[in-house]
Amino acid sequence: MYTNTTGIRLPAASQADRPIAKGSKGHCTAYVILGSDNGRRFQAESHLELRTLFVVNDLPGVAQIKEQVLFEWCEGASHKKHYFDMIAVFDDGRKIAFTVKPEVRLRSGKFLAEMQDVTRHALDAGFCDEVRLVTERDIDPISESNARQLAAVRELDSEADRIALKTVSELSGALSLRDLTVRTGLKEKGYRALLRLVRDHHLRPVNREIINPKTIVSKMEVVQ
Repeated sequence: MYTNTTGIRLPAASQADRPIAKGSKGHCTAYVILGSDNGRRFQAESHLELRTLFVVNDLPGVAQIKEQVLFEWCEGASHKKHYFDMIAVFDDGRKIAFTVKPEVRLRSGKFLAEMQDVTRHALDAGFCDEVRLVTERDIDPISESNARQLAAVRELDSEADRIALKTVSELSGALSLRDLTVRTGLKEKGYRALLRLVRDHHLRPVNREIINPKTIVSKMEVVQ
């Protein structure tokens, strides 16, 4: 049995209001670690939910995400509830609730009618500021690929992160990630640290493309 836990930090537990099924014959279920450093455990009840989690996690200004979020309300004498697939809280305080469904589930119109009612009550109650319905058509392959890459470098490296930040602070104009990595002198550790700066929106790709060592980047803001 492995017993040496020195330096091992487990991710924080999921904050979901309900657990998902551990497995299903009809669809995918998944668990993923998102966030910074040791991160937090998230659960997805379908492959589309998993894809959406990656993309929402990479949206600018997202401060917190919670999945499987319970919303309850009363309609007459009836007590009703709905679980939003996820809610994102932004730095400016906005709360956006996401409902994820494949397009085939929308064709009858029944689910859309149900969500119109849920949305009205959620907004009226101040539960969230906006409700978004996400289907497979809304997932951009480039954004998803980049979000997955950036999520994979969540573990911090204090020395590499410090050197990468200093390197970027001295950047004038635009340069490839490969050339910036050379300037850090840290090889793969430097490259991962630079990706974290892209994740944190200090660096931005000049062109819309799947991020790779040849990607040209520039500063989005003054790096201190």
